[in-house]
Amino acid sequence: FLARCSKPVLNRPDRVMRTRRDRTAALLGGLEGVVVPRTVRVSGEAAARGGLRPLAEAHGFCAPLLARPAGLHGGQGLVRAETLDGLDGPEPAAGDHYLIDYVDYRSADGLYRKYRMLFVGGEPFAYHQAISDHWLVHHDTAGMADHPQRRAEEIRFLSEPGAIIGRAGVDAIARIGRALELEYCGVYVSVRADGRVLVFEANATMLAHREDPDGLY
Repeated sequence: FLARCSKPVLNRPDRVMRTRRDRTAALLGGLEGVVVPRTVRVSGEAAARGGLRPLAEAHGFCAPLLARPAGLHGGQGLVRAETLDGLDGPEPAAGDHYLIDYVDYRSADGLYRKYRMLFVGGEPFAYHQAISDHWLVHHDTAGMADHPQRRAEEIRFLSEPGAIIGRAGVDAIARIGRALELEYCGVYVSVRADGRVLVFEANATMLAHREDPDGLY
């Protein structure tokens, strides 16, 4: 279709496919100041036959690690196994799974911070920040509404990202945007203690929704 189409095309499919979770490390992992956890996609048939533990062992994973069903978002079905034995629990959900090295990203104050950046034409825009006591961070479940200080930090991040994630973090995120080569996309990231940007996800259809001008956010 693209070979015959005379119209401008946004987000070419071949570039979108490079952002699949198990392909992101190859695309972004070599960038200066960027960390992408090793991720392997395993088939649903193999997981149903023998469970996830033998697959994790076969691919050389050590605990802790994450296992998540492919195609789900918002933490659905995501588990953190503190030992490989932790993968021997209930039968995994149907379909392919991702096995992911868990990278600790706690800040010095013991909290977990996660940032959503959107790219339009390669230019990065700060979209939101979530701060949580728990390692699985999402803005709508992090309890931000109960913590004015955390919301104040988010406001500062939105107005001046470098004040929160540092100049090196801003530069690394800009490199990510250039490497993705997509007209519109987004990333979920954190910043590790050493200043490097940890990439959780790159997504060509990342949500940007309106906020109530008179609401909490």
